[in-house]
Amino acid sequence: MKTVFDRICATIGLLCLSFALQAEPDFRRNLIQQDPEQFLERALQQSDQHSSVYWLEVSYAHLLLHQQESALNSIEKAIQLARLLDDQPLYQAQLYRTKADIVGRLYRNTQLGIEALLMAESWLEKLPEQDSQFERAEVYESLAQAYHQAGDYARSVSYAHKSLELAQRPEQQLNAHFLLGRLHLQMDKINLAFDHFTRARDLATELNIVRAYPLLDLRFGLGYQKIGLYELALHYFTLAKDGFSDTPQQRNYINTLLRIASIQLQQNLISEHTLDYIQQALSFSHQINDVMSIAEATFYLGQWHLSQGNTEAATEEFEHSLSIFSQINNQQMETEVLLAMAELYHLEQLPESAQGVLAQIHIDLNDSNLALYLRYRYAELAAELAAWQNDWANAYYFSEQARKLRFDDLREQHNLKMDYLQMRQPPIEHVEQPEASPLSSWTLQLMVVVLALLSFSLLWVYLKLRAHPPLPSQMIFSRQWIQFSDKLVAEQRRKKPLYLMAVTLRGCQHYKQQHGEIQLRRVLISLLQSLKLPQIIQLAIHSDVLWLGLSCEESELPALQSKVLCQLAQQRQLLQPQPQLQTLILPLQDLLGNGWQKQHIQSLREAVWLSWYLAEQLNRPDEHIYLQLKVREQQPCEWMTENIRQDILNALQLGTIELWQQDQSLNPQLQELLETPVQASDE
Repeated sequence: MKTVFDRICATIGLLCLSFALQAEPDFRRNLIQQDPEQFLERALQQSDQHSSVYWLEVSYAHLLLHQQESALNSIEKAIQLARLLDDQPLYQAQLYRTKADIVGRLYRNTQLGIEALLMAESWLEKLPEQDSQFERAEVYESLAQAYHQAGDYARSVSYAHKSLELAQRPEQQLNAHFLLGRLHLQMDKINLAFDHFTRARDLATELNIVRAYPLLDLRFGLGYQKIGLYELALHYFTLAKDGFSDTPQQRNYINTLLRIASIQLQQNLISEHTLDYIQQALSFSHQINDVMSIAEATFYLGQWHLSQGNTEAATEEFEHSLSIFSQINNQQMETEVLLAMAELYHLEQLPESAQGVLAQIHIDLNDSNLALYLRYRYAELAAELAAWQNDWANAYYFSEQARKLRFDDLREQHNLKMDYLQMRQPPIEHVEQPEASPLSSWTLQLMVVVLALLSFSLLWVYLKLRAHPPLPSQMIFSRQWIQFSDKLVAEQRRKKPLYLMAVTLRGCQHYKQQHGEIQLRRVLISLLQSLKLPQIIQLAIHSDVLWLGLSCEESELPALQSKVLCQLAQQRQLLQPQPQLQTLILPLQDLLGNGWQKQHIQSLREAVWLSWYLAEQLNRPDEHIYLQLKVREQQPCEWMTENIRQDILNALQLGTIELWQQDQSLNPQLQELLETPVQASDE
């Protein structure tokens, strides 16, 4: 299955970027490398320009100067003049390897490169193996690289093994192990990849080739990213970034920055450095005119703006990256950007725009060559938009497809993890330190058993869902709410107090029935875009409610609430007639304890609906309602119980939760009201 890693691994530079050349006595390769421009100027002034070696040297100088047409014409002349030199197969092979280097590097024509390398191989086969072992190993390595670029992994692996078998020097063995590791990584054979990378790292240490360390760290990071161990992936990517930092113009450094940013954005691990990494990658990509990296960095910049709630800037960056991906015909990234744009419009409550963008995406949900995460995201969004149109048949169909694809993705990643845990321990870092002791066998067995139980549990849930498919009203759940919940869950790691604030109009449904929802939606979106306070870590609009995730100390909460209410008052003036507002603030750690998940936040919504209902009974219709829940006993409710509403009522009656309006507790006034049980109602 092709994934985003196919694009990543294909674009990251090789350990040896060019096809290696074995210098002949008459081929002054080192001299040309010192100053190719000066060498070329002197060579073109020579009167004797009729030898094959002369044109080989000229073509090599043109190659170093990236003068593709002159380089190709010169090597063709060298080959033509060498036709009488049948008794020099090593030199003939060198000519075709140079031609392969030219068409591969300057013309990006992998097929012509393979044809030239096969000619080099045929010349070397005329010699006894012991007389051409070094040269054959080099040609086999180049063929493995070329077939890898062409997507022919079987031949690529075959030639890489041939190169390793013939490698005489440790440098050749290092290159062969590195290449085999990359190929196995491409084919999701993580353990084999790590075995070759570990051997390559040992050889790099033995040879003191320090520049190999960041290249290997980068691949270890990609391997851990594939099996979903994102913390380890970030660790190795950071090692690679530090190793590449001396040469920031290199594509490897740029790609490492982009890999870090992609994980931080996708896994809600955004740090204070995320924007800096993206901007560095974008700047260096422009310096070397790497169009692919420019487009990718621009896309990540849009995602960063989206994570900060700046949807206008996010849309602008998405459109810019889409135009570049379209120009270079990268269809998978086009699809990813279009999906992000459609999800953004859906986030802004603009379903018509989201539907228009989704119509531009042509996805076959059964196409195994397309990444699973793209297919299930498409199906999820298509289900939500179909539900918005009351097209319940398609909503059900796409929801079922999304659920199956998500399960397939989870199962695939689970299998990779199981394979990894069963066969190996994590690689030891190259930094000088005492060797880490291997995982004890009982710990490894325990991890395997836990993952096995998890897989059986997931399978049981999947089969149960298939036996009892959900109703249309149950299966659709807003993507922006899921993203909002994920962000709050991730923010627990910062150990700072978190609060959930809900904002809506009093009598919202009645207001929409009388005056329509278009102006209401515009005001909510305008309010969302105007709230730029640093303590607001995430925002979402769902169920006609603006949800805010707040990160601040308790002492900062009153001032922060005042700022939000001030913005609310300004936006409320845009509505005619002007409705009254109602808000509620909930302390997440006090209510949920530690280690809560997004399902707990979903249950908290019941506390919001119930608090607003109770306050409605105690306030006139023309009053604002600004509420706060205060907790007298941590985790006062069992939030995952089926009858959570009654559990909240019990906590209010016992006083373990208090409902406050401004500076006054409403609990005494609620006692009489709570004598009559409040019936649970759906959202």
